[in-house]
Order: sequence, then C-alpha cells, then structure tokens
Amino acid sequence: MELETGIAFIGIIGLPVTGIIAFFSGTDVLLTCFSWIFGTLTACVSALDMYTVLDKALDLPEKEARKKIYFGYMKRYVILGILIAVFCIVPGLNPIAFFVSYMGLKISAYLQPFTHKAYNAFFGEKDPESISQEEYDALHPELVPENEREKTKTEV
Repeated sequence: MELETGIAFIGIIGLPVTGIIAFFSGTDVLLTCFSWIFGTLTACVSALDMYTVLDKALDLPEKEARKKIYFGYMKRYVILGILIAVFCIVPGLNPIAFFVSYMGLKISAYLQPFTHKAYNAFFGEKDPESISQEEYDALHPELVPENEREKTKTEV
C-alpha cells in the first residue's frame, strides 16, 4: 500500500508538469498526459505483480523461489519493453512520458520510508521494537540449533 501510494503521488504530481511541458513543446497534450497516466498505471500493476511473485516465492524452496522470482522479473521487463515499443510506434503517444512515469515505481521505493511514517501516523500504529539475537533466543529456545545451545551444569 505504501509503494502504491508513492507511485500515485508521483503520478499526480507529474501529470500537470507533463501537461505544461507538452503544451510548450507543441506536442499533443492529451496524448502526452495519457502516456503519463498509462505509465503510472503500469507501474502500479508492476508493483502488485512484484508483491504477488515475492509472496508466492517465499513459500517455496530456495531453488524454486529463485526461478519464480527470476521469471516474474523477466515477465515484467518483457511487458515493459513491448509497451515502450508500442508507444514508440503509435503516432502521438509519448514513450518518454510513459517511461518517466513508470520510473515513479523506482522513486516511490525511495519514498517508502516517508510513506511508512505517514501511514503509521495516520493509522496510529507503531513499528515493533527490534531485539537482539540473544533476547530472541531466550524467548524461543526451541528454535536455537543444538550445536549453539549452551550446556548447563545439569547436562554435564
């Protein structure tokens, strides 16, 4: 949700700027703004696909998870390449506006700490406190491997 919010924020902020640039450069303002909006929507779909692929891959063994993640990565970039080619071929569409708005996905990843703080403030949530490995091991002794457990005097 935080990444999607960042993408939408970049899309909304960039749309009037794109329209102004298109107006003064003499290109079709409506098609350029359409290109921007379509790039923003493509970024949102890509972010959802990343989430879905990673969520499914976390339940798989390492080798299969690696394949699934790689396939998802390649699928997104092949689709992006096809879309950029379409935007280059179709007259009036602006491939630069499309690509720059798609890069809002990358920018929103850097904005994520700020959107996270904003959502925490809005929903009244608080991030969990981090604990040391020793504190975690004390809370969950059953998860500590046998060779790392300290021998007590009763075991000797």
